[in-house]
Amino acid sequence: MTDREAALVGIDVGGTKTHLAVESDAGQREDLVVPSAQWRSGPVFSDPENLLRLADLVSGLAPVGPRTQVVAGLNGVDTPAQVRRAQEALVGRLGTSHVEVVNDAELLGPALGRQPSLQLIVGTGAVVLGRDGAGRPLRAFGFGWMLNDFGSAPALVREAVRELLLHEDLGRGGDVLGPLLLGSYGVADLEHLALAVSARAGLTEWGRLAPLVFQAAEQGSVVARAVIDHSARRLAEGVAALRRRGAVGSVVVAAGGVIVHQPRLQEAIRSRLDPDLRLIVLDRPPVEGALALARLRAASLQPASH
Repeated sequence: MTDREAALVGIDVGGTKTHLAVESDAGQREDLVVPSAQWRSGPVFSDPENLLRLADLVSGLAPVGPRTQVVAGLNGVDTPAQVRRAQEALVGRLGTSHVEVVNDAELLGPALGRQPSLQLIVGTGAVVLGRDGAGRPLRAFGFGWMLNDFGSAPALVREAVRELLLHEDLGRGGDVLGPLLLGSYGVADLEHLALAVSARAGLTEWGRLAPLVFQAAEQGSVVARAVIDHSARRLAEGVAALRRRGAVGSVVVAAGGVIVHQPRLQEAIRSRLDPDLRLIVLDRPPVEGALALARLRAASLQPASH
């Protein structure tokens, strides 16, 4: 914690963790990383106190003044109305009017100094974001782990179990993914696996098993490899769809726990992108993008030198 008033505040709220970074005019920096569940009850807008608690975390890290520039990338903020709602809550609590709110995926390009770019997050959720030439936001996916979010940790397990059951029903023989999933649930057969997976459905419960899909793929699982390839194809299709809708940029910046740690998925996506697109996996915390945007906002408000 610092007594110096923050000149810049960067906020990255992901599905599982929140990273705050503040900088003073003197360049002193403080960071705080906490589980998002520490301040957020349910989705960000499900509790009116959520954003107030987030603002209090910032104020607890460093004092915020009327000149402080704040950029917040928030998971679950997807529409202009949600952006305005979040911005109003943070402005009212922090005491500075200089607050910009974006989806957390929009921090990726600025974190690398790559603008314009398309952004791809594949972790506990999955979403593709971009902006058209007029700056209007564009999105594909991001509708949740139960029905959408292809390639995310829970979606990989969802598809793996479904395809494993189909593989068995079609009489294609055993697959190495089967014993791995049976062992993880402590059941003896696929019938009981289906019951256990359904009864314990949840983002965290399913998501924790995603590494087994990649482990099985390395061991030769036909099912796991097909699931990973299908997920990569869907994500590449999302990127292509945004470009057809006018998204600008020749770089796709990717982040999220799944894509960062799984080269097989990276390569499967890369091989399906248009030849003029380059996939770069983020090698630094996304909060760096929030600070970069805050720095740009601060510079734009400086009086022009003569």
